Amino acid sequence: MKRICLFAGYNYSNIVSEYVLDYLKELSKYADIYYMADGTLPDKELDKIQTITKGAWVKEHHGYDFYSWKLLADKYVGWEKIEKYDEVIFANDSCFCVNSFAPVFNKMDAKKELDIWGLSAADDMNVTETSNFNDYIKKNASNFYIGSYFWVVRKKFFDVTEFKKFINNIEIQKNRNDVYLKYELGIINMAQQNNAQLGVWDEMIWRYSTSYMRDAFNLLKNGYPLLKVRIFIDNIGGQTLMDDLAHATVDFCTVNYWKYIDQVRKERNIKVQKENNKKKKNKVKEIKRYILPPFILDIFNIRKIRKFFNFVNPYIKKTIKYICPPIIIDLFLFVFKYQGMKSKDKHTLSFIPRPQYGGYYPCHIKNYNKIQEQRIEILKDASQMVIFFNVMRVGVSGGMLSIDRFVEHSKPFAEKENFKVVQSNLPLTNACITNPFFDYSENPIDFNYIVKYTKPQKLMLNIPECFIPLFLNDISKEQFIWLWSIPTLCINILNQSNELMPDQHYIEELRTICNNKLTITAAHQRYCTEENSKRYNCPIYLLTPFLPDFYRLPIQNKEKIIVLSPDKNEYRERVVRKIKEELPDYKIITVKKMKLEEYKKLISKALFTITFGEGYDGYFIEPYLSDSIAFSIRNSNFFPKNFANIPTVYNSWVDLLQNITKDIRKYEKNPDLYIKISNECEKEISKFTNNNQSNQDLDEYYKRFLKK
Repeated sequence: MKRICLFAGYNYSNIVSEYVLDYLKELSKYADIYYMADGTLPDKELDKIQTITKGAWVKEHHGYDFYSWKLLADKYVGWEKIEKYDEVIFANDSCFCVNSFAPVFNKMDAKKELDIWGLSAADDMNVTETSNFNDYIKKNASNFYIGSYFWVVRKKFFDVTEFKKFINNIEIQKNRNDVYLKYELGIINMAQQNNAQLGVWDEMIWRYSTSYMRDAFNLLKNGYPLLKVRIFIDNIGGQTLMDDLAHATVDFCTVNYWKYIDQVRKERNIKVQKENNKKKKNKVKEIKRYILPPFILDIFNIRKIRKFFNFVNPYIKKTIKYICPPIIIDLFLFVFKYQGMKSKDKHTLSFIPRPQYGGYYPCHIKNYNKIQEQRIEILKDASQMVIFFNVMRVGVSGGMLSIDRFVEHSKPFAEKENFKVVQSNLPLTNACITNPFFDYSENPIDFNYIVKYTKPQKLMLNIPECFIPLFLNDISKEQFIWLWSIPTLCINILNQSNELMPDQHYIEELRTICNNKLTITAAHQRYCTEENSKRYNCPIYLLTPFLPDFYRLPIQNKEKIIVLSPDKNEYRERVVRKIKEELPDYKIITVKKMKLEEYKKLISKALFTITFGEGYDGYFIEPYLSDSIAFSIRNSNFFPKNFANIPTVYNSWVDLLQNITKDIRKYEKNPDLYIKISNECEKEISKFTNNNQSNQDLDEYYKRFLKK
């Protein structure tokens, strides 16, 4: 295809920069170039490009690139000459050329139906969604445009009168925004009004003005040929860590463009302050709050003192916490509680208070660095890695157990396909611990050590849905840059509860980090749907949780125990009160800080279990796998759509309250009915939740990962 390029330049300090020369040299392989500079240039500078271009001129007009194109088309080159070509390229010197244009022209030449095409498109008003170009263009968004730093018009359209008229009528505008409104948006509006077929090389519409955002570096990973100069000059996208991201992604380019950045900054006298995005804590202030009692710190706060004395009598516990330094309370807990747990971790005191909810920082674990440096050895040479983030707190939950089982059952796949599977820490600031309530299938490895010692070519992160905001908030500069440096980075959201899914903007942040290689795996069929896929703008796949082996006891060996899930529920107190009043011969046990094996033995010997949680959850499923009976409320968000009408699943909490004690007595007195109900429900559960299904889902999960 025969091409002509109208190239608009604007030369700061009256210099044709090296990056412009190199850009023109690359473009000259595919097109005849005619160059127009706005401003002034010494003859020796203009001479630099004479051998690269077919014609080069300088004219001071302050009309931006569109006016330079108008002068070239209408006066200096002329439409008569342009019409001898198959394509006219409109380009400018606002970008570094960092990759070859060969893949671009090879791909776009095959799209013969197009009239106008560019490298990428954007909509500055689109702040919520990422979309496919062909889908987005159908929305007729008023701020949609093809990036005017490089766009191409084919002969069948530049012969159209309206197009020539548009170019010939370009006038000098007062500012850049007017050029954007009148011409960058205007050319698309005119093209659409004349039924032009539009297309782009990068077929994604990202959020905001893509070429100035972090997504610009994602484009480089895809082989994008251009990178905006202004990213490194005035950063109009307002993004942080842009220099660091450039360092992390420069290896994905055929040109080491850092020489361009240094030269341009020197030519334009740009002094760059090093970005420091690391969240620093005031250690002195932290230590002071840790070793001094709160009332000392609040001694001059009259309002707090008055509030304290108003409540001092009825709240002894609060009084102790207020007058006693936190370090003393922690020391007491350390001696009488933490050390008493049968954990392999040896804890140590620190002047840094422990994190919330039973977690530890590395400084609280003895020999933590040595332990982690030993564990990381197995990953140092890994070229493909899958990380499952799990909660590093003293405690146990169904989600924690489910993630650990995914790691355990991934081992055969990893060994067969030669990749590594590892468990890491959430929150990212917490230490990896040995949980006293269950044994991890693999010792967890601190994400900081993974970042420091490994550099996989392909990486998958699996993040529980409710921890995504915390993950994005806690991620350090070093971790963030490391993720961007991975050639193939995939992120999977573990959707264990649809009600805990984060807001869409968090999902979009993850999408940017992983260059749109984002997926969701749902633990329940009920929300593994096309509707949710559209809602989150992301493919959703089923990943059924694995089940452990359970203890089974016959009914005659079971005890009059009713096990309650620990979930908070507005009906909980009424249910418990009714059971105590009407079933006084039963012992009620709430599952709380109970070891996994202890819990499994409990539900096997208990006659009944009641879940106050999701409905179709472990507290409902697992008793039936222990030959017991569990009661639940039918929750359409979690129960499989075709789940049979099991009598132990009530339609509402009111229904449960009315019938729970009568039903317990009924099943208790009729062992045959008890066994029948237990077996029937287990059979129904096995249709949707079983380890064969889980293995099949996990197999498909790894096939997708290995294909990327």
